[in-house]
Amino acid sequence: MEILILAVWVACAAICYSQAKKKNLNVALWTILGLLFGVFAVIGALVVSPKA
Repeated sequence: MEILILAVWVACAAICYSQAKKKNLNVALWTILGLLFGVFAVIGALVVSPKA
């Protein structure tokens, strides 16, 4: 069960990483946020506006 939770947290970090890279945001910051806050950070990465 713990491995599943860890896998979800790592997946959240990967999703945050890809969204940050696509939207030209700070990749390191969003990856760490994904590791710390999980699904909440993914939601934030999906709704934040891209940088110009």
